[in-house]
Amino acid sequence: MTSVLALLAGLAAAQTLGPAGFYDMCTSLEAECQPVVQTESLSFADVRRINRLVNKDIHPQPEPPGSDVWLVGPKDGDCDDFAMTKRHDLIAAGFGSARARVAVGVTRGGQLHAVLVVNFGPHFYVLDNLTNEVLPVERSAVQILTVQSTENPRLWFKAPGSDAGGEPVVTAAQVGASPRR
Repeated sequence: MTSVLALLAGLAAAQTLGPAGFYDMCTSLEAECQPVVQTESLSFADVRRINRLVNKDIHPQPEPPGSDVWLVGPKDGDCDDFAMTKRHDLIAAGFGSARARVAVGVTRGGQLHAVLVVNFGPHFYVLDNLTNEVLPVERSAVQILTVQSTENPRLWFKAPGSDAGGEPVVTAAQVGASPRR
């Protein structure tokens, strides 16, 4: 089992801070940061449909440098807005929060990028605004560094061996790189 799969399965992960914008969002949208029990069984086709709809409904728009605002359901947004909207829509459809968790990682180009990770049994899939494909985490273009806890969405864990450390994860805009969309 890879270190990322161990992290997603909840094995041997060290707690870390999540993105500052996430915690700011939790202040105004508290319900988005609470654990939610699964009430419906969604099919993989349902998850793919929600991924495609959110990717279509939000116009990619990078945040200004130094900004880290997380939103649910905006008309224009960056990667964290896509991830939170997908999470919100899946939970509204009956998916539990333990099965739909936001993760932050690094793209192959070296930019920080937020995605949604969902699991079906032992398998984990990435919902990314850069593709309509729902890919197994091993095939994703994002190397996951941190992910929300299954039990408490306000808690984040770092991947073993990642450089996420105990420091807050910052957005690409905060480190001067152009943000991923």
